[in-house]
Amino acid sequence: MSYWLRRARNCTAITAVIYAFGALFVSELLIFTSIFMENGISYFYAAVLVLLQFPCILLARTKPLACDIKTISSENDFFNFTKNTMTSKVFLATICVSIGVLACADGFLRGYPDGLPIAFRATTRFADLVLILAFCVAIIVFTCRQHHRVMTVGIFVTMEALACIALLCYSAWPDALDIGAIFTTNLNALLVGFSWYIILAFMSYGWRCPYYYAIAGWIVWLGCRGIARITLINVTAVSQNDLLMLAAVFTMVVISTQVAFVNFLNVRKFEAVPEEELTHQQKAVQTSPVVKVLGLDDHHESLADVRQATMRHNAEEVGKQFLLSEREVEVLSLYALGWTQKRVAEELFISPGTAHAHIKRIYAKTGLHSRQEILDYMEKYTS
Repeated sequence: MSYWLRRARNCTAITAVIYAFGALFVSELLIFTSIFMENGISYFYAAVLVLLQFPCILLARTKPLACDIKTISSENDFFNFTKNTMTSKVFLATICVSIGVLACADGFLRGYPDGLPIAFRATTRFADLVLILAFCVAIIVFTCRQHHRVMTVGIFVTMEALACIALLCYSAWPDALDIGAIFTTNLNALLVGFSWYIILAFMSYGWRCPYYYAIAGWIVWLGCRGIARITLINVTAVSQNDLLMLAAVFTMVVISTQVAFVNFLNVRKFEAVPEEELTHQQKAVQTSPVVKVLGLDDHHESLADVRQATMRHNAEEVGKQFLLSEREVEVLSLYALGWTQKRVAEELFISPGTAHAHIKRIYAKTGLHSRQEILDYMEKYTS
């Protein structure tokens, strides 16, 4: 999952929604088909799906990256919600906290009331599938139609409503907990897709390695969910108090709601702050421990960063002079840094053979014959 998220970094918001919730749609169908298999067969089926990742990776290397897909940019999403970088960082950091609290509620709901798994019947399992597929389609359609705040206010309202409905169903049908589990499982699935989307947003704003944000994203929501589930099992062993469990889950849902929506309001308030006060606010944000841990603080460029940016500029200048394609400019900027063809291929998600072909075309178009000649030309004819 982390590999595929890395492939989609720097994409637009609409592309990210289609990427995340389209993958969720397909995965739910694949999981559903395994339900009717015996354990041994289902394990083999899962192993085959894992191995299919490798031909998919090879195929993906021949296709454009997600960031190369041009789509309409929305003004109301995590990628472009705020007017300045400072409030975007505050927004993402606090939303991360909200997801953690909501994941705790999800952990309690998935094991209500004693921490053990809730068994589905065939009818409720099918209802669960239909509902989550409908949510995926609705989120993608509304986002593509430019409905405001689908992936900010809308997604949080939906997930918190699912948590509340699940609790009501558990209370109304205590002898048929799988009815409430329909909404709990949908909440869990939406948290998966939403976490993917947020991880992509972090990759766009943060300066750390993309895998850092992928791992951190999984730790926040899966870690919080796991802690809640373990807590529920241990508390239930001491006290069989269902009302206490209901109150605890409702409290977590309320806290998550308040954290999310208070920060929606704070973002708008920050955007109205005068320029002279904004600098002071920005310093406070940069020193925030949460912002630093999440890798959203300003990263002071190292010499390697400066050199890479300079080489990119020089490659673009050479590209204009010799009519190189965008992909050839990308290859040239990395190749001129001294990277091997294999490393260039890995960075751009292409095969080594494709990287080699690009380099041959660059030599043919420029009339240069070695990496050193490329560097000498850049030094002489680019600024």
